[in-house]
Amino acid sequence: MFRILLVIAVIAIGYDAIVHQGAYTRDLWFKAVGATERVVDEAKRVGERAPDEPPRSQMN
Repeated sequence: MFRILLVIAVIAIGYDAIVHQGAYTRDLWFKAVGATERVVDEAKRVGERAPDEPPRSQMN
């Protein structure tokens, strides 16, 4: 099953590279990197917070 999904992914990425010059693949990659950076930044902020400080509410 994994091999089939891998083959489909390779074909889709190859098609995008040939037909669209990699525009869709590049866009997905930038979105994934951006999401990862946001998660890492938030984790750093949580780690820097004082231990006795209560967590901030997401509903401001």
